[in-house]
Parts: sequence; C-alpha cells; structure tokens
Amino acid sequence: MTDTPDNTRDELREVFIGRQPILDKNQTLIGYKLLFHDTMEHHAGPTNAAAATADVVSKAFAELGLADVFGQVRAFIKIEGEFVASNFVELLPVETVVLEIAAASFPDDALLERCRELKRLGYAFALSGVTDVSDAAWPLIDLATWIKVDLDAVAADSLQAIARTLATTRRKLIATHVESQAQMELCHLLGFELFQGSYFAEPVVLEGRKLDASMQGLLRLIKLLAEEADLGRLDAAFRSEPALVINLLRLTNSVGAGLRARITSVRHAITALGRNQLRRWLHLLIFRRGAELDFARNPLLQLAALRGRFMELLVDRLHAGDGRLRDPAFLTGLMSVVPAALHMSMTDVLAQIAVDHDVRLALSHKQGTLGTLLALTESYDDNDINAVQALLAPFGSKAPMSMLGEILAESLTWVQELGSEAS
Repeated sequence: MTDTPDNTRDELREVFIGRQPILDKNQTLIGYKLLFHDTMEHHAGPTNAAAATADVVSKAFAELGLADVFGQVRAFIKIEGEFVASNFVELLPVETVVLEIAAASFPDDALLERCRELKRLGYAFALSGVTDVSDAAWPLIDLATWIKVDLDAVAADSLQAIARTLATTRRKLIATHVESQAQMELCHLLGFELFQGSYFAEPVVLEGRKLDASMQGLLRLIKLLAEEADLGRLDAAFRSEPALVINLLRLTNSVGAGLRARITSVRHAITALGRNQLRRWLHLLIFRRGAELDFARNPLLQLAALRGRFMELLVDRLHAGDGRLRDPAFLTGLMSVVPAALHMSMTDVLAQIAVDHDVRLALSHKQGTLGTLLALTESYDDNDINAVQALLAPFGSKAPMSMLGEILAESLTWVQELGSEAS
C-alpha cells in the first residue's frame, strides 16, 4: 500500500468537508456530494498532494465515522487518477461510497482498467462532466451507474439531445447546478431522475405560509402529554419535529395565546403556552386538512434540524463554559431556515415570533455571539472556505477545521436518527 505522508495528522486537522444534497423529483434525499478541500499550502508537489488528499479522505471516513452517518444514502466523492491508482481508495466503504470520475480525466487505458477492477470489488461509479456523448465516452458510461450532466456547461438547446442519447444507456441521470424549480421540472421531463443544486433551498412541498407537522410526530407529542411527561421529554420530542417547533413559536406569540414573551428556547415556549393549551393545539392540528410534511422525505425540515443541532454543538465546542447559549443556538439555527419555508422575509418572520434579543440580533443582523455562530454555520453550508477560516481564526487552536467535520458527522447522525423515527 502507498506510504502515508508523515504530516497526515496535521493535514487532517486542516481538511474542509463540505456537502451538497442529491435529491429525487419528490425532494427525497438520495445522497450527498462530498467536497474535501485541503486548506494547507505547503505540499512539496502535486504527487504528494494527491497522496495526502487521498489519505485525508480515507481517514475522514474512518475517524469521523462518515460511513455510519450516511446510513441508507450514498456519499458521492470526486476522485482523481492518482487516487484511483493508489490503494487508498480501497479504504473507502463499498456500501456507502460512489466514486465520481470526470469525463475528461480518464484518457488512460490503465486507469480505466483500474476502475473496472474497483467495480469488480463492489465499488459504484458516477460519471460527471458529460457535455456530449462521443465514442470516447462510452467505456466510462459502461462503467458508471449514475451520469451527471452540468446544466451550466450544456447549452439549453443541446440538453434535450444529450438526455435522449443518455436515456438509451439505462443509467440514472443526475442534473447538477439545478437552481430553480423550473429547471428541475424541465430535467425531469427529459428523463433525469436525480438533482443536485441550490434549488434545495426553495422547496415546493409547502402550501401558503405554514408548515404542517407529520402525523406521527403529532401523535407522539399527544401521547407524551397524556403520560404527563416531564419538560425534558417534551423538549426532545419537539426537537425532532422542526415544523412543529416553528408553529409552536408562532402560536406562543399569537394574539390568541395572549403572550408577547421573549422566547429563549423550546422549553420556554412550552412553559409559556401551558400544557392544556398545547394539548388543544396538537389535537386541532390532527383535524386540519392539507398536505402532511414527512420529515424523512423533506429536505427543508432536515436542513432546519441540521442547522439547529450544528449550532448547538458549536456552542459546546467554542463556548463550553456558557451552557445558557445551547438552547438559543438551536433555536437560531432552526429559525434561520424559516424564511425559505414560509416564503417570507426574516423581518416578517420576526414580526410574528418574539424571540429574545440575542436570537433576534443573530437572525436579523448576524451580530452577537449567536450571530457569529450562525454566520459560521451558513458559510460552512455554502462551502465558503475563506469565510469559515476567518470566522474560526479568533478561536485559535481550539477551533481546527476538522472540528467542523466532526460536528457535521454528529449532526448528520442525529438528523438520520430523526428520519428513522419518523418513517
């Protein structure tokens, strides 16, 4: 096996792990495109850099437990020729990983044969960067299970012809850089089954300015109330239902509730509303007509839960001495997704929900401690390495880049568990 560079440990500390969701036409999460960026700049040369990066990717799976995190969804990882040729690639879990190769990167017959060997070992391949279907592309198409077409790289008038030709291969087609619902619908009509891009933040499973909760979540909470469950169990149950948390906050601050409390946490909202009022509200929701939102199939609710948990864990790492920040951090992360969910501006959202001053300042102006944590979380979601490094810099050695990968792994595990409970 290829030797591991002596400075692997240092480089692992400086690896940036990003992600982009891959969804089907129903916006069910199918997998993630994982982005591994080495932020170190002192490599001796390209060969060492390739080996070090390969080692980092492999060890990230081992040390962060990413194989367990993703569960039933796939992790798509872009690989280069030197990575394929090395034995590092065989450290990646066959059941979880999809090896993504670029159409223009494999002119070498030896590399192609190496990929075929890996396929015989059980690895699955995705082919990216397909802009036309030439004779040279067919060996790679035969190798792949998924084929990615970049909408930014293919002219609109050529897309239909490419899709028609690729449809004959019986491979699963993935449209990348999908930025709108209209693009997603067009690609679906052309035969694309999966989609990757920023349209993730513009879900269409919403009706009006409301978020309906899953029936199972409602029944679980009603059962807890009937059992006179303590506040801790109620708080935990609400955290698994982001849509209910958002509606709970709105109800708590509505005219009907007669309250204008500055809510600091989910527990605070439950206490302020009262168990009897909460029970009546939950029963009322059961009889409401309208589409139900299924957490396991709804990327927006997953993102809301992920943001909340990610910020909560950031507090544990960066402000370990201030436990009072944990609940407001979770609330801030969750509420940061509300404008997209309700198709409202944050100003309008905050006019309906009277959160406490620190949460409001974070959501409206990215100011204060929570504002910094939210800016860091959003920059990490956007895979903006420079912004992430700048925001981590004041925390010094206690905030290495690898910390974010560890928090992401833990947060994703938590969200996957929520999805399993909801299904």
